[in-house]
Amino acid sequence: MKLNATIVGGLAALFAASFAMPAMAQEKKAEEKKAEEKKAEPAKAKAEKVAGDIGLLDTEKNYMIVVTKEGKLVTLDFNAKTKTTEIKETKAKMADVGLGSSATVEYITKGEKNFLSKMEFVPAKGE
Repeated sequence: MKLNATIVGGLAALFAASFAMPAMAQEKKAEEKKAEEKKAEPAKAKAEKVAGDIGLLDTEKNYMIVVTKEGKLVTLDFNAKTKTTEIKETKAKMADVGLGSSATVEYITKGEKNFLSKMEFVPAKGE
């Protein structure tokens, strides 16, 4: 009789464990998924700087291209809140920037786009 009680008790424990194991595994998977999501969250974008000449400026579509001294083209999007300062320390608008102006810009990369956050420029000669 004791043997039967031991066997039944062991089977009951095995049965209970078979239900508890998947639940613990799901909890562990959920914790791992949360940890992966935290790692995948993009950190706050750090502003980068690039200097060169303004190669293209489209104030209707709100983007511009800066050509660096190395010949690299950097496409930047901007909006009405973008800070623009002419080197002679006067406030300027994007429409004041002419092609060939020499500029130092600060931008943030979000996804596959670069967003202009600040720009200082020297107007092109003849402006």
